[in-house]
Amino acid sequence: MEKGKRAGGDHARVVSDVPGRIRIKLHPSKRSPVLMTGIKDRLNSHEGVHHVKLNNSTGSITVRYDRNRHSTQSVLGLLEDLDTVFQSLGHEAETANPEEWMGDDFASAGVVEALNDLNRRIRGATGIPVNLKILMPLLFAGAGLWSISRKGLMIEAVPGWLFLWLAFDMFVKLHPIDRAKTD
Repeated sequence: MEKGKRAGGDHARVVSDVPGRIRIKLHPSKRSPVLMTGIKDRLNSHEGVHHVKLNNSTGSITVRYDRNRHSTQSVLGLLEDLDTVFQSLGHEAETANPEEWMGDDFASAGVVEALNDLNRRIRGATGIPVNLKILMPLLFAGAGLWSISRKGLMIEAVPGWLFLWLAFDMFVKLHPIDRAKTD
């Protein structure tokens, strides 16, 4: 894997990869000492991981592992599994400019990547292809229609139309326009 290659999302990137050693650099917003120590402890608990070194100020995590037991992909898989546990470790975008990491695209990219990961896991576990980017808005739309049919527009409480708006908003945000395709 070459330097700077995306590991699969927008919160961390692989900056160095040689057999038996991989270094990941976290996005500045993910460099909490508590989070990084938790990642270190969880990685060290896996068979075949020899040593995990942290640098909290740079967001660097260096993992030394038994290359006969793990590949780069399996170590990245361990990190992706920790993403679910810690709800914040993903993979940093390929960019040298940290300002490009901010904004709505960054936030929605993390949700989209999490849903894509869940889609892969559900398909792997059940063999059933699922698209949660479609299913989640449909569930909110259904909840909104059910709420309106049972209780009306509910101006005095949480209105049913709010579910409809959330369904629409969620669908739009989970299906971002690829600006490269439109230009």
